[in-house]
Amino acid sequence: MSLKALLFLILAGLLQAVSNLWIKESQRKLAFMTMASLIPLIFCFPLFVWAHQESAIKFWLWMGIIACGGTGAVYYLFLGEAYDRDDLSVIFPVARGFGPIFILIFALILLKEHISLLGLLGILIAVFGSYVIHLPSFRFSDLSIPFKAFKSKSFLYSMGAGACTAAYSLVNKKNLETVDPFTLLYLIFGFMVLFLFIFVAGKNRTSQIKEEAKSNKRNLLLMGILNFFASLLVLYALKISKVSYLGAVRNVSIVFGVLLGGFFLKEGYGKIRLIASLFIFWGNFSHLPKLEVRSKTRVGGAPSPAIMIRLAVETAIA
Repeated sequence: MSLKALLFLILAGLLQAVSNLWIKESQRKLAFMTMASLIPLIFCFPLFVWAHQESAIKFWLWMGIIACGGTGAVYYLFLGEAYDRDDLSVIFPVARGFGPIFILIFALILLKEHISLLGLLGILIAVFGSYVIHLPSFRFSDLSIPFKAFKSKSFLYSMGAGACTAAYSLVNKKNLETVDPFTLLYLIFGFMVLFLFIFVAGKNRTSQIKEEAKSNKRNLLLMGILNFFASLLVLYALKISKVSYLGAVRNVSIVFGVLLGGFFLKEGYGKIRLIASLFIFWGNFSHLPKLEVRSKTRVGGAPSPAIMIRLAVETAIA
């Protein structure tokens, strides 16, 4: 991995951890995320009109873009539900930390790749970290508490968010072969916002969007711009690096998330959760040399069965 890609991912991780801090602080989380995702579409529209090349976007690329937009919307739905139930320093490490683990699992199942002993060890370390992060203390009497947490809706929603992150990364690695990162991200955000608005309208929550826009203007503006910029950095890093490297290095953000939750939100069990986040981060790095998702394209530009399966996974999640 180049130094440029590494710096892009570390900065993106910090910005996305800060964005999640603002999501956790908001009162109407889905409305907040919907409005924040709309803001960069408005600000960046002139640049999109000037920069994009419509002729380069073919049928299968449109399918990938729509699938990623739907997956992004589902990711925010899961994330909002999880943050309504638990702390930033618990939800964010699980949602982010298990993205690369799901990438590995998807590669094993869909692409018939083999897992090394080191890769298996990485998964076990990350799972152990998710266990530790739910501990209130290291007393023997508290050791069974995480097993109850694993059955909670907050944990399941955060795991669902991690699966969305993995599917999004896999499909976007293919998307970036034929379109520039800015155009790709702008279109994904467009479809994501569309899907979010449809969901909000279907749940009769449109009034919440107006309320959030009035009461939380500063955080909306900051998250909208910084989160879009962070996502753009990730796509540029993905374009010049391996998808497995992306997921693992990017997850330095889980350490930032725990520190922000403890410092700004005064969430408890700070030392235990910091230790747990380091375990999850370490587990992600353990399988770095062994996983590389490869994509083959048939003659004529049609995607291989592996890519079609990935798109089907994305669409099914959406």
